[in-house]
Amino acid sequence: MSIRNRSLLALTLVLSLWATASAQEISRESLGNPGPYQVAYYSSYPAVPEFSAATIYFPANKGEDFAGIAIAPGFLESQENMSWWGNHLASHGFAVLTLDTNELRDDPSLRADALMAAIAVLRNESDRMGGTLRGKIIKDRMAIMGHSMGGGGALLASNEHSAELKAVIPLTPWLPDGEFAAISIPTLVIAGEIDRIAPIVDHALPHFESLSGDIPKMYLEIKGGNHFIANTDTGDDRLTPNIDVHDLVGGMAVAWLKLFVDGDEDYRDLVFGEMPASDSEKLSKWEFSK
Repeated sequence: MSIRNRSLLALTLVLSLWATASAQEISRESLGNPGPYQVAYYSSYPAVPEFSAATIYFPANKGEDFAGIAIAPGFLESQENMSWWGNHLASHGFAVLTLDTNELRDDPSLRADALMAAIAVLRNESDRMGGTLRGKIIKDRMAIMGHSMGGGGALLASNEHSAELKAVIPLTPWLPDGEFAAISIPTLVIAGEIDRIAPIVDHALPHFESLSGDIPKMYLEIKGGNHFIANTDTGDDRLTPNIDVHDLVGGMAVAWLKLFVDGDEDYRDLVFGEMPASDSEKLSKWEFSK
């Protein structure tokens, strides 16, 4: 081998090692930004009766198999209102199904059914002949999320079906008198301090407090946050977040899912470790047990 070829080989190896090391570096900031994977999506799959339509986002250039996340919107909302989550989580390596309920006014129990049906769709996509994600989804790594009534639905579904899931993340959840002691999976509750649609004293906080002390759980309350802090900004004034915290809630959600769905211990300190002042100053309350 010539000196020139040896030099080129050495340079290639150095660059490869550098790229690998760079890809492995994780931080709260990096998790709050778009991830390293290119996002693709499709909406053609065998229909189910529990929801009317959905989009499945996935990391197009991720070589390994990946976990699945199903997300339900809130009252009078569509999957468009959760679309940024589909893009964000897929860019960090997850397959994500955002769904439309059958009716915009479907109650939380129907949204719970829709979420579990969505989990079944994701699992089936890994088996479907000719499917885009055939053989790609890890069927025993599943989680659910939801906003408002969708968050209430996520809690209800987890209360009944924890054995089928790895984690749940309710976003400003709405469900009066909810009691969730039967949930046995890690639960991240994200709430808004001045939520007037699902006031925290009646919804998110008692939901969190009803959870078992035997599971990892976290309550993340955004200072000055309203009901739509975790929603896509669609230009609708009613749904526009009053505070831009997508980097914070998106980053914590990714870390939670990486730790508890993928089982990657490299993310534990990012979930439970000291929070930077730039993030903690955005919170009015932060509680957790691990």
